[in-house]
Formats: sequence, structure tokens, C-alpha cells
Amino acid sequence: MTYPILMKGSAAGIPAAYACTYDYLFVIGGDGIVIWRGNYNDAAIRDAIDQGLESLVSPTPVIPFGENLLLPNYPNPFNPLTRIPFELALGDGDIPVTLQILDLRGRIVSTLIDDRFHQPGRRYEVTWDGTDNAGRRQPSGIYFVQLHAGATDRIRTLTLVK
Repeated sequence: MTYPILMKGSAAGIPAAYACTYDYLFVIGGDGIVIWRGNYNDAAIRDAIDQGLESLVSPTPVIPFGENLLLPNYPNPFNPLTRIPFELALGDGDIPVTLQILDLRGRIVSTLIDDRFHQPGRRYEVTWDGTDNAGRRQPSGIYFVQLHAGATDRIRTLTLVK
């Protein structure tokens, strides 16, 4: 989260130790710790936000339980792109995996993965940039991401905003 701070040391009831100019911004990580503070700088703010998001999602090298999972995408809602993590359960041999984006009518918009995975028991992540298989930008709206992994089917919703 980013917060513009609009306080001065001279404001009533605000200790001088917390005083700062009105154009300071803070980026606060998911654990509540300030991970960046400074004057407005678009690139630095984006880097700090990306760092904060990475700290919220720590990859797990091995999944202890035997279930294929489609995890929540982030950010959601998104523009221009979103990351879609999924986990494949431990198993014997290759796992056929298909990951597709569908519209509200169930039509395939984009196929992100259609392959066999040789390393089950790991977390993977793909990115969707809001385009269809032909590279055309899709309109704002709700979409579904569908994971077929072996005999498992999982579906989640995505929200594209412009």
C-alpha cells in the first residue's frame, strides 16, 4: 500500500519525530513494515511495491501434500498484467498441464500453457498480459483462469481493468 503523508511537526498533537513534508510517500509491506519512504518517484515506488509483493508470495520448493492447486493471481484486479501461480503435486512421471484464460461464456481467450511438466511437486507461475491468442488486448471485465493438471481441474476468476 502507498500512503501520502499530510502532516507537519507544527500540526496539533503530532510529535515532531513523525513530522515530514506533505509530498513524502510510504510503501508498507504486507507485514506492516515500511519498505520505502521518499518523495514522489514513480520508478522507486513501483520497485518498492514489487519488492513488497514478492515478500508476500514465497515459493515453496516441494509440496508436501498430493493436490494440484491454482493459487490466487496477483494483482487482482490488474492492468496491464497479472501473475498466476499454481502448484503441482508430487507424482510419478510427467503431468499434462493446460492453463487457459476463458471469457464469461466459457470461450478460450488465451492458452498460457499446454505442455507436460517433468518436475511435479513444485510451484510454477505464468503471466497473462490481458491479450488473446492473437495478441489483441481484451476489454475490461471478469475472466476465468482454468488449470487442468492430470485429473485435476481448478478455476479462479480474474478481473481486468483499464
